[in-house]
Amino acid sequence: MTDPDAPRLIMALAALVTYPAGKIPFLWVDDPTPVRAPGPGGDPISVIIALPLRDGFALVADPAQPPAPTVTSWRVELDATGLLRVCSPRDTPEQSFVSDLQLATPPGWREHAHRLGAVLLLVGCGLQLDDAAHLEENAAACARAGLLISAVVAYAETQPGGRPRP
Repeated sequence: MTDPDAPRLIMALAALVTYPAGKIPFLWVDDPTPVRAPGPGGDPISVIIALPLRDGFALVADPAQPPAPTVTSWRVELDATGLLRVCSPRDTPEQSFVSDLQLATPPGWREHAHRLGAVLLLVGCGLQLDDAAHLEENAAACARAGLLISAVVAYAETQPGGRPRP
């Protein structure tokens, strides 16, 4: 079992994916060293996967066609400096599911996310987002292992410090 008090390295990657219906802003979040806890059957499960599943996220079987249930209790916030927060219903103002990550976005990502008011959030364990050339392979491996989930969540741009942008 991983030490829950050890520093955690969460990574994020933004992508703009083109579908027949238009461009969809994706946000990939990866926990390369997941905290494991005993699951209902006794087998250890990843906390970063278990908590969002409880809130309505869906397991991804095919990363090329991730399910997109809408989960209104979660949101993604990005400030003008690119500082990212992913907020769950259990978060406090001081601590969010993912906080204080610097996120570079591809051209058009913020505009599409702002216009839609939502992003497709994919959360995984072991995606190795720093190896973008192999993201498709890594995502497929995570999906086969039951370590990739997705949902459509609200998106908002904030001022530095987390206040909503006027």
